[in-house]
Amino acid sequence: MASTSASVGPKKRKAPSRTTAKHHPASAPPKSRIGRVSATTAVGVEVTPINPEHDPIVVSFPRGVPASIATTSDSDEIATNSPPPRFTCSKLKESSSRGRVISGEDDDCTYTASAQGRGHDGRLTKVYVGIYNKKSKTLKLVPAAEKGTVFALEQKVKGYTPNVVNGSLLIGGGAQTQNNDVGVSTTGTVSAANQVQLLVESFGSRKKQKVMASRAANKVNIHSVVGSGDVMMKSVTKQEGISAENKKKIEEGGGTKLNANDAALEQARMKLLPPYDINADAPSKVYNAQLISGDAAWDQVSRIVEKVLKTKESENDPDWIDALLGKNKSHRPQSITNLLSTIHPTTPKKTNKGGGGGGGANYRIKVAFFLFLTLKFHTKLQRKNGVIEGATLDDCITELYVPHDVAARLIELFASEMDGPNNGYVMSKQQKSKLTAHILILFVIASGNEMKVSSINQLCRDIKLDEKEAMLFLREAGFTVKKSGGGDIGVSLSVPLTFPPPKRGKRT
Repeated sequence: MASTSASVGPKKRKAPSRTTAKHHPASAPPKSRIGRVSATTAVGVEVTPINPEHDPIVVSFPRGVPASIATTSDSDEIATNSPPPRFTCSKLKESSSRGRVISGEDDDCTYTASAQGRGHDGRLTKVYVGIYNKKSKTLKLVPAAEKGTVFALEQKVKGYTPNVVNGSLLIGGGAQTQNNDVGVSTTGTVSAANQVQLLVESFGSRKKQKVMASRAANKVNIHSVVGSGDVMMKSVTKQEGISAENKKKIEEGGGTKLNANDAALEQARMKLLPPYDINADAPSKVYNAQLISGDAAWDQVSRIVEKVLKTKESENDPDWIDALLGKNKSHRPQSITNLLSTIHPTTPKKTNKGGGGGGGANYRIKVAFFLFLTLKFHTKLQRKNGVIEGATLDDCITELYVPHDVAARLIELFASEMDGPNNGYVMSKQQKSKLTAHILILFVIASGNEMKVSSINQLCRDIKLDEKEAMLFLREAGFTVKKSGGGDIGVSLSVPLTFPPPKRGKRT
């Protein structure tokens, strides 16, 4: 078998290979430095309906996260090994399902917070807790308890006693004592006002010292007060050191007194009637329709009315009433049609936000249109026994077939949230009387600046109101009501505004 052999000689060096360098522009780094870009992943979103028994409770710590649950990344302090606080949730009232109380404690502090649970409060956002599942790639949104309430926990330190007792500051934190004339050691106290006086005298500027001296001069000396009424006022004004301005205010305001009966009557009147100006110098200034409707509802009514009038004017169409109230006259209150037929609209002009309208023709149309929507609200609740059912406020507004801002204002004025398991709003007997009074007053406002109406009989028939009851409501509002021989009930308002005296019950 022939053997093969290879000759071994000196190794030859290989010539260096010529490579061309690739240029990387500044905008594009080398490929080795570029990370992988993950592709977009579709995520399913699931929104859980409201469940008061299982909805999570969201809390916040306005005074800082407790040290027992804080981490070194959350706080500059080192996290302690003490157990975290434990919380309990309970009803605000045992008799009501609304409202919750959150309470908790740890080794150092106690935490409390509560929510009244008054329902919709006008918030445009709600709080949801998001839970992301990486495996199923779904995002679950769970509504927070009490319709998205964030409970701000009030923190109190255990065993802490403030250095204030009955409005007085303990000198030296309550540790300093002093001997009285008898020789008994007592804790030295000084009132908060005297403490401020001492600080200003020691460190305050001359201007501040003069202010404190003026306050001290205007203090009423109790020994100068003798008797009551005018005698007391004269004794106070004769006291030395009181300023002339304070004397004048005491003399001017000393005669205005309000007894308990008048105060209770005034409070009851404010719950029934819309806002009024008792010092108005003209009948049209006593009641203001814009204050009744509110800014948001008034703006919405103004936009609708001005758009209708502008469109009908460009089309030379005189039937603006049908365009405003709808062509179905069977669903239209006859009293509103009669009222609008007496008004001749003018070219709509841009009104400043918050303006009253001046009582012109367009202002009267806006008041009449707001009254028309109020009558729709009244009719709807009358058919449903004063109940509006719905899971949310928006659901209740949808049931009313009234513009959103107007419906929200009417619910705010004349309904309250239902108690118990049912969701919605209900109108009480007192709120029904309030709604009736507002309807009657709005009708008079829409009739003109003179605040006079020759007959309210058709309006009473439209809202199924007894005429005697309507006369009683208007007299309570300060109107003069007269019934003619033909049975028409005329109404007028004069200034100064006067209300009837309270009625006394019959003695038994």
